[in-house]
Amino acid sequence: IAFGGDTHGVDQISRFLNSGGDPFKYVKNTLTNADISVVNLESAVTTLNEHQDKKYVFNTNPYLLDWMKTDGIDIVNIGNNHAGDFFREGVTETIKNLTDRGLKVIGAGNSGREAWTAKVIDVRGTKIAFLGIAKINGGAGTVASGAYAGTTDGWANQVIELAIKAAARQAKAVIIYTHWGVEEQTCPEKSDVAAAQKWLEWGATAIIGSHPHRQQPVVRYGTKIVDYSLGNFAFYVRSGNGLDSGLGLMTLSPTTGEVLGYRFIPARIEAKTGEPILLSGNAATAAIAKKQSVCKSLGN
Repeated sequence: IAFGGDTHGVDQISRFLNSGGDPFKYVKNTLTNADISVVNLESAVTTLNEHQDKKYVFNTNPYLLDWMKTDGIDIVNIGNNHAGDFFREGVTETIKNLTDRGLKVIGAGNSGREAWTAKVIDVRGTKIAFLGIAKINGGAGTVASGAYAGTTDGWANQVIELAIKAAARQAKAVIIYTHWGVEEQTCPEKSDVAAAQKWLEWGATAIIGSHPHRQQPVVRYGTKIVDYSLGNFAFYVRSGNGLDSGLGLMTLSPTTGEVLGYRFIPARIEAKTGEPILLSGNAATAAIAKKQSVCKSLGN
């Protein structure tokens, strides 16, 4: 399973898309060679104009979704704080734009039940369940509830426990893609480390994080792993540490669903186009070491 971090198609990426550019060109082989590829879409994709009053409002060029499908992405998490930038109607339209292209959506739905129901994929007889959990979400007005569209809520512990346990009954492995942490921080919050422990105890096999726009360490807990933050993937960042990118590549046992291996494949974003470009040699080695930095919250 291949995982990419925060992704969207705005500003220079939108212009690149309009010129026929493919933001995933340099990572396409990794995405297509994996049995399943997952990214976090940090944006609405909508024709609506009315939006939340906030500093950053994202509405992605729909060409990005076409390239997602073409380049091997299968599952898109929208359980984050930008899926609801254009309110509940924007969430519904974003889901439609994704599913119309054959992309599976996690982290949100057109009802509370839909948002919290795992997507189960059968890979040559091994069932794997995927859940999106938005600890950082767009607020009460964009959280799914009853018949209202929206994202999941990463603070609803009772619901999270039920959702993970329900997913575990259907699959050999349960993968959680979560939006959590503090922007620009390279270490996880203690509250997120505690949440990860709970989710693993409830039956999660692995947890993949995003939102900080910086990379944070990968930690193995017995046969389970948490990648606290993948950082940005295809993103409109112009300079600095936000250009650090990459993919997580996880191998699961087809018989037990346990994590057999996880490696981080580092990349660097091309600022003019938003494309992640894979690193090699000393640059790759340095990038992996940077991601695995020492964090008091992890005790590493």
